[in-house]
Amino acid sequence: MLTELKVKQFGLMEDVRLEFEAGMSVFTGETGAGKSLLVDALGAVFGARANADWVRHGAERAELHAVIENDDMRLHALLEAQDIETDEPLFLRRVINADGRSRAWVNGIPMPLKVLQEIGGICLDLHGQHEHQGLMQAEFQQQLLDARVEKQALEDVAQSFDKLKQIRAQLHQLQHQQGENENQAAWMRSEYDILSALNIEQGLQERLMMQVESGQHVAQIQQAGAESLMLLDEGENNVRSMLAQVSHRIESLAAYHQGLEAATDLLAQVDALLGEIPPYLQDAQDMALDAEALHQAEEQLATLRDAMRRHQCDEAGLLQLMDDWQQRLSQLDTADWDESALQSALAQAEKDYVHHAGLVSQLRQQAASELASDLRPYLDRLGMKGMKLKVEIKTHSERPEQWHASGWDEIVFMLSSNPGEPFRALAQVASGGELSRLVLSLKACGAFINAPAIAVFDEVDVGIGGETAWCVGELLAAMGKERQVFVVSHLPQVAACAQHQISILKTQREGRTITDLEVLRANERPAEIARMLGGADSESMEHAMQMLAKGQSFQ
Repeated sequence: MLTELKVKQFGLMEDVRLEFEAGMSVFTGETGAGKSLLVDALGAVFGARANADWVRHGAERAELHAVIENDDMRLHALLEAQDIETDEPLFLRRVINADGRSRAWVNGIPMPLKVLQEIGGICLDLHGQHEHQGLMQAEFQQQLLDARVEKQALEDVAQSFDKLKQIRAQLHQLQHQQGENENQAAWMRSEYDILSALNIEQGLQERLMMQVESGQHVAQIQQAGAESLMLLDEGENNVRSMLAQVSHRIESLAAYHQGLEAATDLLAQVDALLGEIPPYLQDAQDMALDAEALHQAEEQLATLRDAMRRHQCDEAGLLQLMDDWQQRLSQLDTADWDESALQSALAQAEKDYVHHAGLVSQLRQQAASELASDLRPYLDRLGMKGMKLKVEIKTHSERPEQWHASGWDEIVFMLSSNPGEPFRALAQVASGGELSRLVLSLKACGAFINAPAIAVFDEVDVGIGGETAWCVGELLAAMGKERQVFVVSHLPQVAACAQHQISILKTQREGRTITDLEVLRANERPAEIARMLGGADSESMEHAMQMLAKGQSFQ
């Protein structure tokens, strides 16, 4: 429920603050006073696309604030997803700059405009903004009808279609794979054998390169090992003997000098390390050339590099290719068996879908009849006794290409505006006023499931009067018992049915036109109703009080 709305520098509204209560509230005022601007303000605070014209001339920006009681579980879930507290009222803020750009906050936290729009989708029902267009769309008409169909039946047909679609895709993929010719299969087998013989593993190229380079430098390795042994340990003046002389020279004096003592320790460590080197040099000196192993390594390296160049990948890529080829070859080998199994699964999936789609179609026929029956009294009360609505359901049970997740039905709302006129598609025959009252009738008979808690009606009473206007007011008042209802109206009958009335006035202040809003007290309402009747004399006032008494009896 909307409990507070503040609007600054928005159109003709300079600084307006309103507090709202539950039930039906009506906004009334002279033509051009700014009633529809208030509807724009409500849309803006809930994320409607910003319009630079909304910013009051001469102002840098318009600002809107709204406070909402948070008692909808869908809203709780949305706020939790955005890490917003859900225990307190919801504070919305929208700032629209003069250049048309805007920013949004929720409970003081900057938010994308999309979040305001999602909140609006849950909280706000702007009658006439969406339904008039939506009601003429097949998808929206189907949603209205399916709201009366058992939910489990709709879920069953959706699940059966998903399974059917999945099996169709698997069968299509298999048949496509079967189309690969034997040359492709032979090529994959040939390439797989070549790569398999290489015993590929991560780092194979580097290991083979080291093996080849080592074999190509055997003589140099042997010579380096022998010469290094002579210099290190075996020659007449080798490194280790020279280091021993140094150690002997300073060892006797080390106790008398810290530097010599440290040098002695380090020389001992160096000698120990040098002592570990000869076995490695001896191994290099003793190295023998294995010509066969070198030849095999060279061939394996050349084959590996050629494969990597042809397939433009490294060892890991070649291993992945081998896995892919193995799977594809296995699928080709078992394709006939797999196709037979999939054909059987497809037949069963089609059978299941036909069952569930047929059941949904039957339930829709029943729901269509009930909707037309439930709607009839409201159409009569709203001055449309000659109008008839029927839901035409075309089934495409014999056309699998027309099957979808919601069934095989094509749903069209058909309308006959006057007796004797043929039924035609709703979009072709309904006027704006008829659409407005038709939507109101649909809402009144419960066709709109999970409707937002705040409903705004603008121009719902266009083209009507007399007893029909009373019916509209009575329906809106009844709706106000379950939802918070805001109505912009020029009809005294509708205004008299509201629990609360706000007067919209256009005034002049300092040479500028300003729209002011004032919540009327009970003793102020007769004068406004009298004005709507066209006069402010005693007779009009008495008539206004009678109308208010009648309207309040609907509460």
